[in-house]
Amino acid sequence: MLKPLSNDVTRIAFAQSLPEVKSAFTQSVNRLGFVGYNISINRSTVSEFMEKPTLSTFTTKELDTYVNDRWAGRDPLMAHLEFNKTPLLWHQKNWDMPGQEEYYDYVRFQGIMGGLTLSLPALNGKASAITLLSIDPTPQSPDVIPEVTILSSVAVARLAAFKEGQFTEYDLRRFKLLSDLQVEILSWMAKGKTNNEISSIVGRTERAIAYHVSEILTKLDVTSRAQAAAFYAAMGFSD
Repeated sequence: MLKPLSNDVTRIAFAQSLPEVKSAFTQSVNRLGFVGYNISINRSTVSEFMEKPTLSTFTTKELDTYVNDRWAGRDPLMAHLEFNKTPLLWHQKNWDMPGQEEYYDYVRFQGIMGGLTLSLPALNGKASAITLLSIDPTPQSPDVIPEVTILSSVAVARLAAFKEGQFTEYDLRRFKLLSDLQVEILSWMAKGKTNNEISSIVGRTERAIAYHVSEILTKLDVTSRAQAAAFYAAMGFSD
């Protein structure tokens, strides 16, 4: 355990940019059997964990679906974070019980077999956490909890060096990578419009809008629509 963990910690600790942190951390949790994760740092409400991730492998579509379907108010993982700070290591079968039928159906439909939800260090009055997902039918060993705790703590510390993934010094060169259409789409994203609404406004298919949203996030080097909107506002174009 110690040698792989040491190597993982070194890669994360010496990452020189947000993409490098994400790459190093993703490699680390993949080694532990997790295929995806969502880290949110210093959030004011539980709903912001999925609405405004600091670092995430979830796609924009997955995050939008989660928000639009109002899962934050009925997600047992979010409820656990709100009322219980202990790590929650779970397997799909754990949700096969009265009162959790909806979530059990949801994880089965998504092909999710298990996961880990863990609280992380946060500022006073704020909350930080990571949620990881697995598609391995074999339940995870509790041994992964201390490893994830260490790796996540190092990642959070490294992210702090990049202002926790929030842009306060924006690189105008990235904004110039956007096409005119993508700038227009970004302007509507900043106004809170969904892909479906933007599709009607600009006269493109919803699938085309989803593609351009993905391109916008990549070009701006952000992980969520909220961060892209913040970038747009920082450029001085918001109403």
